[in-house]
Amino acid sequence: MTQIRIYLLTLFLFIGLGIPLNSEPLSETNQKAIDAFYQKNWSQAEMWFKESLKKNPNDPYANYNLACVYTILLSQCEYLTEEQDVFQLLNHAVTYKKSYKSLMLKDKDLSLLRNTYRFNEIAGLSPKELFTNIFWFGPSPGAYGPISDIKFDANGSFELSLVEFRERDGALEKPKYRGKYQWISEKVLQLEFQKLPSTLPNQTKKRQARWNKNILEIDGFDYQFHDSPDRCSA
Repeated sequence: MTQIRIYLLTLFLFIGLGIPLNSEPLSETNQKAIDAFYQKNWSQAEMWFKESLKKNPNDPYANYNLACVYTILLSQCEYLTEEQDVFQLLNHAVTYKKSYKSLMLKDKDLSLLRNTYRFNEIAGLSPKELFTNIFWFGPSPGAYGPISDIKFDANGSFELSLVEFRERDGALEKPKYRGKYQWISEKVLQLEFQKLPSTLPNQTKKRQARWNKNILEIDGFDYQFHDSPDRCSA
């Protein structure tokens, strides 16, 4: 096999896996870190990326890939760090390498955080693009997860899912309630439900919603929606 064919196969493999490419030679510590990353040796990858950041705190490659390591571990409910620390790493990465803004939106290693406010803000999306990229979740009081979630599409429609227990046998259900929305201002929307959950005391189909960063409030709901569920609750 010729060298050019080997190069092309390697290039396609990297793109297919969503691995950030670096046009510049990697430092020794970054090379050791990414080798450990490919082997899913997360502790070694973390150690070597941290070594790179000791030498150069603004190294975009180390910042970006350490954020990937921590996000993967967060998805496994291993809390070596917090989401805010991941966002700080990503913010450093895109500050010193702008191309990471588009990469992070499709990188499967960051998929856990892709529908959060801060993630999309770092990626540089406009407020309306950002809003429709977010999944909004109600509180998570038990093992069945959030009691509700809502997603807004760019075409002006939305879908609310609500956890309910069937009266006759107590079985868990998650019916969906759809509707349309319009922007009143950058932070206020007018919602119109096709049908409302019977559990809501007020059956008015038109109601306003207000959002501020990672919090959404909808008239008639006695709780707020947030951009991140309690993924690892009991």
